[in-house]
Amino acid sequence: MARDPRTVTIPRAVTLLMLLLTTGAILLVTLQIAGKTYRKVDPRPFHDVMVLTEKLQEGDLPFSVLVALAMPVLLNVLLFVPWGFFLFILLDNGDRYAIESFVYIALLATAFSGAIEAIQYFQPTRVTDVNDVIWNVVGAILGALAGQIRRRVRFNFV
Repeated sequence: MARDPRTVTIPRAVTLLMLLLTTGAILLVTLQIAGKTYRKVDPRPFHDVMVLTEKLQEGDLPFSVLVALAMPVLLNVLLFVPWGFFLFILLDNGDRYAIESFVYIALLATAFSGAIEAIQYFQPTRVTDVNDVIWNVVGAILGALAGQIRRRVRFNFV
């Protein structure tokens, strides 16, 4: 069977390397950022969304405040999208249903993000926040969805 010249094949080892590099980048970004912390733990799930909703209901919200409130959520989601994508590609070998891969990714993302938050607890300039774990898992699942969709989408440029 002739190989389609329009198909780019990425070796599994390259995908694994990309996952490892992404994992390293996540660790570097999340554990090396310094700042001033006023509390050590925020255990309230979706607190960031509730605060944003309250501020939006109050009326005129300056764009800078909107960005300041929404950016942590967006960054936590985006940070894990490539990780979820590469992990899905590695798990997607045709031997399991896609939903199984999604469950594995959600569990692994929860464990990985939870471990990062546990390490941050012991760093004086970091805050442990359950919302980070939630949004990291959302990002990983979105990345896995992108991995799933990539099998169904074909581009033809004529």
